[in-house]
Amino acid sequence: MSVPPHVRPARAGEEGVVASILTGAFADEAGLNYWLRQGPAKQRARARFFAAAAADLVHPERDLWIAEADGAALGAAIWLGAGLKAYDFSALQQVAMTPLLFAVAGVRGSLRGLALGEKLDALHPPGRHAHLVFLGVAPIAQGRGVGSVMLKATLAPLDAAATTAILEATTERNVALYRRHGFEVTANLHLEGLHVRIMTRPPQTRLAGRDGAA
Repeated sequence: MSVPPHVRPARAGEEGVVASILTGAFADEAGLNYWLRQGPAKQRARARFFAAAAADLVHPERDLWIAEADGAALGAAIWLGAGLKAYDFSALQQVAMTPLLFAVAGVRGSLRGLALGEKLDALHPPGRHAHLVFLGVAPIAQGRGVGSVMLKATLAPLDAAATTAILEATTERNVALYRRHGFEVTANLHLEGLHVRIMTRPPQTRLAGRDGAA
């Protein structure tokens, strides 16, 4: 990476780029391992899930972001603006999603995934907030500061609008990264083989001297 990555909103038609980056970045993430298919179908399930997530599964009004350098996409993120709720489906929409959920998770995994979403939503702070649903860096670019550059770029407009941000983290490494950008753990969820930290960040006017390692 000869130049710092540039962070921009994804263009129409780049949903596949976002999905591909997130599939690689979350290849063995504990939260997805908890409910998505494992074994020989694991990679295919991840890819199909993120293809749907980058489309409209998370929310039809989601914001997609890409970090790129030297003509290559290195990082991607899915944000929800203040007041939007991830995976907020009606009963009819849940029925329509059944084939997708079965394909990526099976019956037991689908039930675990839906229950996990409800538990996490109950731990989110009250009031309006933006939600960083996914942020991932391509494996070849991890450890080179791409994640930090993406956080700075996507948090800046939230600070300007005095908007709180939240996210979920499942590793200590990610918790440390997000803390460097103003997030703090405000709730914890412990399940079999899974520890999810809810992290919250009030709007800030200055983040001096915080360099990322993602």
